Amino acid sequence: MIIKIDDSEEFYGRIVDALKKGAIIALPTDTVYGLAVDATYVSAKERLNSLKKRDNKPYTFFISKKNIPDYAIITKRKLIDYFLPGPITFILKRNPAAPIDAAEKKIGIRIPDVHFIIKLLNCYDNPLIVTSANLSAQPPFTTPQEIADNFKEIKLIIDGGILKGAPSTILDLTTTPPTILRKGRVPILEIEKVYGRRIIIGDSLKFNLLFVCTGNTCRSPMAMGIIKTMVPEDYLDVQTAGTAAIDGLPASPNALIVVKEFGGSIDNHRSRPINKELIDWADLILVMEYRHYETVLEISADSVAKTFLLKEYKRRTKYNEVPDPVGRDLAFYRDCALDMYSSLKFLAMDIKKRFTKLKNNP
Repeated sequence: MIIKIDDSEEFYGRIVDALKKGAIIALPTDTVYGLAVDATYVSAKERLNSLKKRDNKPYTFFISKKNIPDYAIITKRKLIDYFLPGPITFILKRNPAAPIDAAEKKIGIRIPDVHFIIKLLNCYDNPLIVTSANLSAQPPFTTPQEIADNFKEIKLIIDGGILKGAPSTILDLTTTPPTILRKGRVPILEIEKVYGRRIIIGDSLKFNLLFVCTGNTCRSPMAMGIIKTMVPEDYLDVQTAGTAAIDGLPASPNALIVVKEFGGSIDNHRSRPINKELIDWADLILVMEYRHYETVLEISADSVAKTFLLKEYKRRTKYNEVPDPVGRDLAFYRDCALDMYSSLKFLAMDIKKRFTKLKNNP
């Protein structure tokens, strides 16, 4: 049965009744649809594993904020207080006295920023085990009807419309600094702003860096080519775009020469215009001029926490722009690259400090 969200006693009564009977329900979150069961029902968890064709990977627990200490040992409280409820999963050490069947020493805690879920967690005595509404290793289903068509065993599906959002960010708070295990809706730079220092990026992840200029044939390709000589590709993925770029143009001849002088190559570069997909992909966006900054925020206001002028990033400068060398001679291109070089060198060290292997072996 698919039911619409409302705030009536009958609505919550249906959900509570299903959970108390050990049923699997589908519910919308602030990211994607999830499949949920009462965490105290071992048989319900086993049926959820079977339904998802999933092995015994750890699940995420939806728990009311006031009850988190009953299930987890709270550390780095500032992050928890700031980001919950919200699209982030925190990994914490499990409280040994937690009234749940869990062999793991850690527990994933999540509270979606969805009114009915927050209200449900505050009135329902037990935590929920929740996983994304998909088959293991497959993309999440985006509509209630897709869930109904693919999971006949689910008798209660809560309709939250079409959900195509990025998954929740997963942040391990059992390490110091915290470690990003999965990128998601909450950007790395936003977490660092609240935490007050760099966090660690998990070994399976890369840092996604986007350079933005105007035509995407000079400054941003040069910045990309130079920084690739400074950070191993196993740790860094770099892309570029332009606020007024034409698709498919190669880097300018002078830009090609200058990058080669720095030991890099942008021979395969082709220009493209900036878009929301690239902005969402990036962990950090560095622009050359303030008007580029404004364009990025016009496309995605949510990117403000991760967008900076290249020469301003973590520097005590204001509106320090990189001049456009287009149409100028080779000497101007060399000066432009040198103008960016100290910022790129600082940036490379900043990125490497987020990876434990590179921290220990710079």
